[in-house]
Amino acid sequence: MRKTLLAAATLAFASACASVSTQQEVQLGAQEAAQVNQQLPMLNDPVIDSYVNDLGSRIAHTTSRADLDWHFAVVNTDVVNAFALPGGYVYVNRGVLARADNASELAGVLGHEIEHVVRRHSVKQIEQQQGAQAGVSIACALTNVCSNQAAAAAINIGGAAIFAKFSRQDEIQADEGGFQNVLKAGYNPTGMLTFFQKLLSEEQAAGGGTSAVSNWFSDHPGTQDRIADIQRMLSQTSQSQLQGTQTTDAGFAQMKQRLAQLPPAPPPQQGQ
Repeated sequence: MRKTLLAAATLAFASACASVSTQQEVQLGAQEAAQVNQQLPMLNDPVIDSYVNDLGSRIAHTTSRADLDWHFAVVNTDVVNAFALPGGYVYVNRGVLARADNASELAGVLGHEIEHVVRRHSVKQIEQQQGAQAGVSIACALTNVCSNQAAAAAINIGGAAIFAKFSRQDEIQADEGGFQNVLKAGYNPTGMLTFFQKLLSEEQAAGGGTSAVSNWFSDHPGTQDRIADIQRMLSQTSQSQLQGTQTTDAGFAQMKQRLAQLPPAPPPQQGQ
C-alpha cells in the first residue's frame, strides 16, 4: 500500500513537473511553517501579533486568494526582512516593525509578501525542479509514506525551492500586486516608497558594511529599480484613487508602543 501511494504521488509530481494543487500547497506550507516556528525566535506577543494579523488579513482578503487560511507572525530579530511560505504563511521580522513609521509602510511590506503567495511564486519554483528526484521528494513530503531519512530529504529539497531567491520578474509582480493590494485594503501605497527609500538610505550610510538591512537587499535585489517602479505606479494613480486611503491607524500606534516596552531582540541567527 505504501509503495502504491508513493508511486501514484511520484507519478503525479514527476510528470513534466506537474502542478501542485492548492491542498498540497497548503500542506507543504504548513510543514515548512512548523519548522520555521521551531528554528527561529518568534516574538509571540499578543498585542503585536494581533495587529499584524489584522493588518495582514485585511490586505490578503482583497486578493484573489482570500479563501486561504492566512497566517501572519513576527520573528523576534532586529534584522530587517520578511518572507512568505506557500499556502498563506507570512513572516515579518521585528526589525521591519521597528523601522515602519506608519501603518502604510508596514502594509507595503505585507502586501508584497502576500502577492508572492497569491502568484504562487514559491510553488512555481518547486514545480520547476527537474527530474524524478524532485517528484519523489515532494511526494514524500506531501504523503508521509517515505522513510524518515527520505522525508527529511524531501523537506530539504522542497524547502530549498521555497526559500530560493525570487527572480527579478517575481519581485516586480509582487511589487505591482502588493501596491494594488494595499490600495484596495484602504491604505496609501506611498508607504511602500517611503519604506524602501528609508532602507536604501540606511544601507548607503553603512558604506558597504554589514547592517541590519543587508539581508533585505540580499533577498530583495534591485531596490533602486523597484523604487523607480513604485514611483511610476504612484504617478499613474489618480488622486481620486488615493482619496480616503489612510496612512496609519490607532492599532499601529498601540503596536509601536508595545514594541518599545519589550526587551531587546536576541542576536540574529543565520538565515534571519
